[in-house]
Amino acid sequence: MIKRLFLFVLIFFLPFLLFAETILLYTITEASADDLEQFGDFIESGVMNEFFDAGHIIFNAAVSGFVPEVGLDHYKEPAYMQLAKAGGASFLLKVELVYSEVKGKSLPAYAGFQFIEVATGNLIKEGSVSIDKKWIDEGDFENGITAMGRSMASY
Repeated sequence: MIKRLFLFVLIFFLPFLLFAETILLYTITEASADDLEQFGDFIESGVMNEFFDAGHIIFNAAVSGFVPEVGLDHYKEPAYMQLAKAGGASFLLKVELVYSEVKGKSLPAYAGFQFIEVATGNLIKEGSVSIDKKWIDEGDFENGITAMGRSMASY
């Protein structure tokens, strides 16, 4: 009897133990296609790895160019909020990358971000990160950009 009760309790509560928050990583940049191809994935990789390590489910969407704050004509919210809701995300991490010329390369040297609760639209955190000078001095741009992403996720 005790075994059956234990099994029932375990089966009933197991889904609650496995629950993970879902996050949409929405990246906005006005960088060229070549710049995005060369360095764009590193910042997303840093953010996504940090959230995965913390047990969250994260998916991404990237937009190149200007993104209006209002949605389509019949929607009142921005496209990124519509996308987050359509994807079932609980939270949205909106990242705006600014590329700069660093040692002859166009790099995402600065990123502003907002962490938003999708259901309410409340801003939970916002901030910015820049590539650390030590990575630039060493010429290790990939690890520097990945570190920017990791610091955003653990901000």
